[in-house]
Amino acid sequence: MGNDLLALMVGAIVIVTVMTDVLWTTLTTQGSGPLTRSVTAVVERIAGLAFAASGARRLLLPAGPAAMVLLGIVWLTLLWLGWWLLFSAFPGSIVHGQSGAPAGLVERLYFVGFTLSTLGVGDFRPSGAVPMILTVVAAFNGLVLVTLIITYAVPLVQAVTTRRKLAYEVSLLGHNPQEIAWSAWQQGNRQAFEDELLAISAEVMECAEQRLAYPMLDLFYGKTACFSLGLQLVMLDEALSILAYGMQPNYRFRSLPVDKARAVVSHYIERVLASPTEAGAPPLPSMAILKKRNVPVMDNLSENYQLLTSRRTGLQALIRKEGWEWSIVEEGTRRGRTPAGL
Repeated sequence: MGNDLLALMVGAIVIVTVMTDVLWTTLTTQGSGPLTRSVTAVVERIAGLAFAASGARRLLLPAGPAAMVLLGIVWLTLLWLGWWLLFSAFPGSIVHGQSGAPAGLVERLYFVGFTLSTLGVGDFRPSGAVPMILTVVAAFNGLVLVTLIITYAVPLVQAVTTRRKLAYEVSLLGHNPQEIAWSAWQQGNRQAFEDELLAISAEVMECAEQRLAYPMLDLFYGKTACFSLGLQLVMLDEALSILAYGMQPNYRFRSLPVDKARAVVSHYIERVLASPTEAGAPPLPSMAILKKRNVPVMDNLSENYQLLTSRRTGLQALIRKEGWEWSIVEEGTRRGRTPAGL
């Protein structure tokens, strides 16, 4: 009797815990449940260790799909276990369909799996009023689980596509911050640049809120730089810093589109970086190429850029979270090469 009661209590707790996590993760749009957070953290940790040990960024790419599959397996396995314990609390609750012989432990496991899959009850059937009701509830539970997994997976994949599309749009502004700043500075380009900033800002806000609803998005790494949203937003933000803080006082870009773009990038960083970081601020951007093009940039950025230390620390942390190093932000300028368009 004691073991039956224990199985009943543990089974009920497992089922409630799993379904709470499933509902929290798939329907609230307020982040992940505790089980989902644990699965995400484990996959992220393993991918991070593999990347750190090998230096091969391609090892990060399977992290997102692997996390989705693992999460589905964890939910299904725990739910299967919970219902198996629940049926095991009622001796003789499951019997063979023809002989009427009570099912053993493995046979009950088979019955529960068949029921959760909504394929029917197989070669076994429930015996008694309570097991019959439990069988119906278990079948509905399995159907709900499969439906919610699909409900979660489809928009998650769509959100990944949206992020990659936005990253590529931002990459078209320039290959590095200096090129973006030069493009904005050219005569006649400012209005078009600010219009583009407004469009990008709206999409960044959407991606930030998608990240709140689907924290697992962080595990879908862009294969190349132009499809890595975090990296492209860092380049854009660095360009805006040059325009707003790196230009001589009479030539600085201070406008609503610029301020709005910087605000939504900050919001995105807050969504992705939930905890303080020790990444440190990156080096100051090189202005040599812009000076050669007679752009009125400041000779000494140190004083103005002190105001941006915390912000740029977050940018560097975002770069590293996506598996990149800061050197890629100014690729070309630090090697003495002129980026395309300069």
